Formats: sequence, C-alpha cells, structure tokens
Amino acid sequence: MKLKHYVILIAALAAASCSPRVDTRGHVGTANWKDSVRVGATTRDDILANFGSPSAQSSFGEETWYYISARKETTAFFAPETVDQQVVRIAFDASGTVSQLEFFDQSASQEFDLATRVTPTEGHTMNALEQMLGNIGRFNRGGDSGAAPGRRPGGGF
Repeated sequence: MKLKHYVILIAALAAASCSPRVDTRGHVGTANWKDSVRVGATTRDDILANFGSPSAQSSFGEETWYYISARKETTAFFAPETVDQQVVRIAFDASGTVSQLEFFDQSASQEFDLATRVTPTEGHTMNALEQMLGNIGRFNRGGDSGAAPGRRPGGGF
C-alpha cells in the first residue's frame, strides 16, 4: 500500500473513534402521557397496562411512580454525558386513582455529591506484625498422638 492509503486509513479510524456511543435507557417510546392519563380517572392498573412497570416507586408517603428515560453519549475515553433526560411523576390517591401527573426534563435535574463518610467500627485492629506473632504456636502442636492437625485427641477442638 502507498503512503496515501495509510494516511486515509488512519484518518478514517480517527474520525470513527470520535463519533459518540449512544446509550438510551429507561421508558423509551412515543408515549403520549397527556392524552392517556387523566387525573382523577386513570387507575394504577391502567398505567401498568399502558406503560408497564415504573422505573422507581416512592418508599414512603403517598404512592408515587416515576418513569425515567435518559440518553447518554460517550465519546472516546471521556466520561458519559447525559444529553437528554425525561421523568414522568405519577402520584396516586388512597383508592389507586391518579391524583397528580408531572413532567420533568433535563433542565430540572440537579447535580449532587455522594456522601463519602465511613461509619467507624469499634474494636482492636491488628497490624501485620501482631497478626503474624499472634499465630505462633496455634497450629500443629506437638503431642497430638495421631490426631488430625489442629485437633485435640478425643474429638475436641
């Protein structure tokens, strides 16, 4: 191959590596929530039949379901970047009927830092030297009279 062909091949590979890898997750589709869900009329079973299981559910308070979709793009070795995100929040009353329907896009999202604290554990921690010295004499004691290593005669430990 000529040098010209190598240059074209390298340029093509470099251009291909710059195109982002797209990762779409969650409830993707053309669901028309506003036409399908009516506050005060649509039930929990209707939501399940039309849209499937929610992405997340509330753990306390009023029963609330969240349908989340996100589109992330990763270019080369860089961290993934969220380019689109949609969240539908559906709250139900005590009878299982939709009481509130809200929509959030990526502009409503907020960045937050995870807690990095560690819960301390009480007790004595031994360094490597204490661990090695603490094991001297614990194994293969003499005078076992045929017992398995680490066991005392008579079946005791």
